[in-house]
Amino acid sequence: MDRLQINVRLPPELMERLDKRRVDLHATMGKIPSRSDVVRLALESYLLDGAQIETDLAQKHKSSSARRSD
Repeated sequence: MDRLQINVRLPPELMERLDKRRVDLHATMGKIPSRSDVVRLALESYLLDGAQIETDLAQKHKSSSARRSD
């Protein structure tokens, strides 16, 4: 899988939370993931959840429009 590199700057408070999350993930992943791994996981989760939310909203809109036209 090809990957592109991006540069992300975070404020110190967010970096601290990122590092805490890395340590928390040790229990489920069996290792402490890199900062890049955690950022990648967070982005995937956010973007996939967002896509699912958009799909759900579109389906609800479609079904409510169909009911109104009946």
